Amino acid sequence: MKQKTEYNKKVLKQFVPVIYTDEHFIAVAKPPRIDLESTAWRHGPRFIELIEESLASKPGRSHVDSDEPLVPLILPERYATGVALFARSEEAQRRFAGMARTGKLRFAHVAVANGKPPRARIALKPNRATVKKKTAKPLQQAAKIEMLDSTKDRHVARCNTGAASFEQLRKAFRLAGLAIEGDEFISAKKAAKPKQLQPRPLVHLEQLTFPHPFEKNRELNLRAAIPGAFLELVRSGSHRNVHLNSALSIRLSILLDKGTDCLRLFCGKFEGISGLVVDRYNDVIVLEAQQGKFQGGDQELGEIADWYATQLKAKAVYQMWTARAGEGGVGKDRPVELIRGQGVDEVTVSSKGTKYIVKPGQGLSSGLFLDHRDNRAYVAQLAQNKTLLNLFCYTCGFSVAAAREGAKTTNVDLSVASLEWGKRNFEANGLSLDDQMFIKSDAFDYFKRAARQEKLFDVIVIDPPSFARTKKPKRTFEVKKNMVDLIVGAMPLLKRGGHMLLATNHRQLPLAWLMEQVDDACDRFASKNKRTPRGFQIISKPKLPVDFAPDRALQKTIVVRFD
Repeated sequence: MKQKTEYNKKVLKQFVPVIYTDEHFIAVAKPPRIDLESTAWRHGPRFIELIEESLASKPGRSHVDSDEPLVPLILPERYATGVALFARSEEAQRRFAGMARTGKLRFAHVAVANGKPPRARIALKPNRATVKKKTAKPLQQAAKIEMLDSTKDRHVARCNTGAASFEQLRKAFRLAGLAIEGDEFISAKKAAKPKQLQPRPLVHLEQLTFPHPFEKNRELNLRAAIPGAFLELVRSGSHRNVHLNSALSIRLSILLDKGTDCLRLFCGKFEGISGLVVDRYNDVIVLEAQQGKFQGGDQELGEIADWYATQLKAKAVYQMWTARAGEGGVGKDRPVELIRGQGVDEVTVSSKGTKYIVKPGQGLSSGLFLDHRDNRAYVAQLAQNKTLLNLFCYTCGFSVAAAREGAKTTNVDLSVASLEWGKRNFEANGLSLDDQMFIKSDAFDYFKRAARQEKLFDVIVIDPPSFARTKKPKRTFEVKKNMVDLIVGAMPLLKRGGHMLLATNHRQLPLAWLMEQVDDACDRFASKNKRTPRGFQIISKPKLPVDFAPDRALQKTIVVRFD
């Protein structure tokens, strides 16, 4: 536990650094796309509790054992960055609220803004409306706006005011002839089905100033440095580092998980850079540039490699140019290249505490499907001290996680090399191979063999490729045509009350299609065997983990319990 606490302190210090603390208040520099409210975040730990935990050994924390929770006082909205302030007691909250009511707070917001302001410094008086309408709410506080850096009609601008609300900040900028970059209305319908990254206001609370309510003649001046990405955007016109920073921030819950050091760091156009996919395997980064989509070249990939190497202390960075079939790619895949650091043939990674051997230099065949992180943990619990059949097992990712919970596994795949790789994954976790079976076979051929041997399993995993062609036996597999066949073939091998995990990464097939396959399979199985259809219940439709969630067309999964 102590080791985990130290790890969390280290990660938080980098991504949510504490900028001020005493016995009454704590202030941190909030990253983008992180909600620091006191309620639990569905993707991970409660950040307020983690901040409290990280301060346990710091001076000035005189009531570590207090039951009083941190109370949010000033929080930049979810998409913004900058100073976030919390009270450590109800009395501190009460006194701060009194200062807020009497106008003793001063704010300095910095934003990337577009427009043609009349001059570099603009003073705005209160009670001015932004438009000539009687219903328009006026500017409530005086404000001063100054341009810190400018290139043509794009600026990094600071607004000093006593107003806290984003609406008042927006009005002040508009009165100065400026529009905050990314400040766009997104309809609920568009937000539900995004085709690309939704814009976010590029706003940063740089400074919060107020008299210390417990100490006379002392003023607190809390500052969070202006994001370097703001200045780079204005000077170069590139949003790249804004997007990279934002994507890294929303993965904070995974970065705080000491048992996981492999994840997807960037998901292409849904995070702002089309055709760029970035994966992390322990201290190795792999950049994938999809031909026909990624608009940069090798030089830009090198700059991105440097950025990740700095942020995550990566020891090696690989790049690969891919031409994925059916996704607009052109040409052929280029060989994976080492572009930074010292290359490695393989690296051992951890995913929720389970170890896997990964070969980052093999590109798309690295040995581990990162998007199944949560599904592997789910299956491990279902198969605890039970039997598991893992079809299309590849390097036995599901099986290794389940075996750590006492499961006896049967692993089926046509590739001998993958099965041998899977055995090494078991050994990496200190697991004996005595209770595990590794069978080189086509799935349909295995169904016949298992039926003859009267095999029965508690849990079956079916996660087939979208398309495959085999020589022995000579067969073409298409998930769209053959998923029902797989379910029908697996049903006789599943015990009553057993569970089946079904998944596909075919982008054009929706989750509803996968659910329909179960219904069709039950009807076909009943017709084939001249019996009443086997009852079933879909007990879970697992969501993608947070690092894959921006790309909603990726892997679809259901867990089905059969009567």
